[in-house]
Amino acid sequence: MLTASSDHFTTATSALAAARAAPLSAKKAMLAALLIDAAADALFAASGEDDVLVFRARLAANSDALALLFALCALRPDGPRLVTEAVEVPIADYSALPVEDFMVSLYNNHTMMRVRIAVGEARHDVHEVLARALRDLQSAPPPP
Repeated sequence: MLTASSDHFTTATSALAAARAAPLSAKKAMLAALLIDAAADALFAASGEDDVLVFRARLAANSDALALLFALCALRPDGPRLVTEAVEVPIADYSALPVEDFMVSLYNNHTMMRVRIAVGEARHDVHEVLARALRDLQSAPPPP
């Protein structure tokens, strides 16, 4: 496992918690994404390797979540982007919803707004991707 300043991981973890606490905030989700991306850079700096692009490509090859996060943070015009859109909530999932989400879903035809990562027509829950990316980054294998 690679090591970097624990401050980077602590900051990214705090930003992820803040994004989860405000599930409709694209701003907080993007901040968490950028801080996880910065933690990857800190890992590179601690690794002793000399090519950041090769380092990041290896991380991305081992984690779909990191690959998606890196693409999102690159901010390319044709790349992944954050969108806020209605998501259908299956009735079978109602028992797992917080009361607030349950009420919103009831009054909005079984949907609720969520921040997602859009890649073409595909959609990914931003909070799930961020959590997986941070977890994968924290357990990244050492360089070969």
